[in-house]
Amino acid sequence: MDHFERQYLDLLEAVWTTGDERRDRTGVGTRSLFGPTLRFDLSDERVPLLTTKRVAWKTAAREMLWFLTGDTNIRELVRQKVHIWTDWPLDRYRRETGEAIERNAFEARILADDDFAARWGDLGPVYGKQWVAWDTYAPAGDGLYRRGEPVNQIAALVDAIRNNPTSRRLLFTGWNVAELGGMALPPCHMTYQYHVANGQLSGMLWQRSCDLGLGFPFFSGVAPTHH
Repeated sequence: MDHFERQYLDLLEAVWTTGDERRDRTGVGTRSLFGPTLRFDLSDERVPLLTTKRVAWKTAAREMLWFLTGDTNIRELVRQKVHIWTDWPLDRYRRETGEAIERNAFEARILADDDFAARWGDLGPVYGKQWVAWDTYAPAGDGLYRRGEPVNQIAALVDAIRNNPTSRRLLFTGWNVAELGGMALPPCHMTYQYHVANGQLSGMLWQRSCDLGLGFPFFSGVAPTHH
């Protein structure tokens, strides 16, 4: 069997040689292929970390754990020296206040000032909010609705895997159409689905968008399958 990384390198080559050029919201432009699939063997607790580039695996792990807490504020990430989400609230702060603050100074204020962090550090209802606190609503009469008990998709998934492993509903998603507009960035790795056979758990990750050079090498998506 070829080394797992060959799939990644072959995909990079395919995108470069046959991908189509597209305009995007950033104005930078992309070259892309639609719907390629990669498969990795995660048995024996293997993690397919790349060897052809440096992988910030500690940052990836901290980000995934942050997602699983349901947190949507960058403060805890910054406290752990994870800076990958800072640009979105920083850009919003600069745009709305007109202050040309540097990233380091912005993060320092996030850590030092509770009120500042609460106002400017939040990313909106991004991954963690949808994973562990998906909003529900119930009729309250007269055409009104009241907020119900939020749904913890991760807890529901774990319970289903343990108690109904042959279910075809072993999945969770971050793609909440009603709340996309409030998110700093809509989910890229948006839907995870699982399958249990012969006591073995397999996972499938569906991404709407994937930066092959920057985001893909994180491989944080393997964590839910391992745990």
